[in-house]
Amino acid sequence: MSHKSVSNKAKILIFAVSFVVLLYGASAVFYAKEAYKELAIFMDVIQKIRDEYVEVPDMDKVHQGAMRGLFEALDPYSTFLTREQFDELQKRGASGSAGVGMVVSRLSEAALIDVISVVSVQAQGAADKAGIRPGDYLLSVNGEEVHNKSLFEVNNILHGAAGTGIKLTVFRASLTSPQDIELTLHEPPTDQVTSRILDGNIGYLRITSLAGASVEQAKVNLKTLISAGAEKILLDLRGCAEGDTAAGAEVANFFLKDGVIYFSQDRNGVKLDVVDASPEKFLTDLPMALLINRSTAGAAEIIAGALKDHNRARLIGEKSFGVGASQKTIKLKSGAALILSTAKYCTPGGSIIQADTARNAGIAPDFESPDTVTRQDLSVESYYDYDEGDEDKYRKIQEKIRQIQLDKALEVLSGVEIPEESLKKAA
Repeated sequence: MSHKSVSNKAKILIFAVSFVVLLYGASAVFYAKEAYKELAIFMDVIQKIRDEYVEVPDMDKVHQGAMRGLFEALDPYSTFLTREQFDELQKRGASGSAGVGMVVSRLSEAALIDVISVVSVQAQGAADKAGIRPGDYLLSVNGEEVHNKSLFEVNNILHGAAGTGIKLTVFRASLTSPQDIELTLHEPPTDQVTSRILDGNIGYLRITSLAGASVEQAKVNLKTLISAGAEKILLDLRGCAEGDTAAGAEVANFFLKDGVIYFSQDRNGVKLDVVDASPEKFLTDLPMALLINRSTAGAAEIIAGALKDHNRARLIGEKSFGVGASQKTIKLKSGAALILSTAKYCTPGGSIIQADTARNAGIAPDFESPDTVTRQDLSVESYYDYDEGDEDKYRKIQEKIRQIQLDKALEVLSGVEIPEESLKKAA
């Protein structure tokens, strides 16, 4: 090869590298200009407020409000906390983990924008006994309005030392005015899992929470059902909205020998964390069905999504709530903190659990129950025939819905054949 040809190749290589560098630099300048335009608008608004607002503004509050608005435009779980707020919340969190027995989230609706809504109420918990229901709106805590607080803050002030008194103001569409309810914080119940054998040798396993020791309790109860001769499993996750994703993955693993349970992905769709089933944690391949409703959220949705996508269970009930994002806390030099969602959880088939719209969020059942007509009839009955303070009527209607869903699940399970190898293993 001649010296001249090598020289030409070197020139071409240098030109190519230079072109790439130039292109990268031009792109960076373009995006920087676009970002600068938005920043310039923001600074212009701040300046107008500073110079022309009817009163001399507290610019610290203006800046904090701007930061909060920035995060509220992202999702319900991201937020900005000042140094004082972050320190206060840490102190409050250290005081205890007792609560009122309910899970809340932030919703945006046509009539009510950015409201704190009750997702799930723990059976026989303080909130349940006081008459608070899923779907109620939380207006204030101890007289302090919560509509302008982040979900992180609201959850924090709903927890503390056991025995602490707390006053909530809640509202629902069927009432003429908000209600003030006084509660006492209590430790979560130690037993969140129950089980029994139903007719037809169906093992019924109900999990109301995936926090604390619930996973181990679920494991023990499931083994007991199998030992007692269960030939099919009915897993009930209605109202289950507490617990982390690891707990959900472990329970799903009881029914899955292999395969992906869930994975997380970033905004570009890049997989960040893939959780696979572990063969040693697998317990049973008995035919099964799964009950879910609108109060099924978080870790329970990890289970529902995994079992559905692997065709391991038929889902009966209502579409789940749709909570599935991981957050990281970023401490700033000023002492302030960012709580930022950095990834979303997906089912094995790639469905995003926490979508941007309520219509696309959650896990859809294979069999909707109650059906549309029955649901409308029950809605009319519960809304127009409701007397303020008449909790008995509400509870009877809810029990009717639960029974309709249970009957449908049993009907679905009755049509599922039991593989001979499963019967041999059960024996």
